[in-house]
Amino acid sequence: MDDRVVASCAQEWLPDRGTLVRHPCALFAVIAWRILYTTLLARLDAYLPCEVVLQPVEWRALYCRAHRATRPPDTVPLLEQIVLRIASLGGYLNRKRDPPPGPTVMWRGSLALYEISEMCRIFRTNE
Repeated sequence: MDDRVVASCAQEWLPDRGTLVRHPCALFAVIAWRILYTTLLARLDAYLPCEVVLQPVEWRALYCRAHRATRPPDTVPLLEQIVLRIASLGGYLNRKRDPPPGPTVMWRGSLALYEISEMCRIFRTNE
């Protein structure tokens, strides 16, 4: 597992190193594993449906945010498309010569995706 992802996670959530205890570290390891798994799975098989790694509310919220739409599509997007959208939330520019997105931009994008999906859950409770 990439230690930089766990370290970045710890710096984002626990700025004081003295408060880093075993339980948050285990949580960060699970989050880092999920991010690294998603990143590498998209490189291996980009044509998988994104529901392999994301819940329906997550990809729908991400799609609506990326396309500034009010309704998501009926078909499930591909994993490659969703990974690029998550990485772009984290600062990935997707230029022609750029390498595929790495775990660092995926971590930053996942933080934004979490906030977007939570807001979508809040707004959709009244419907």
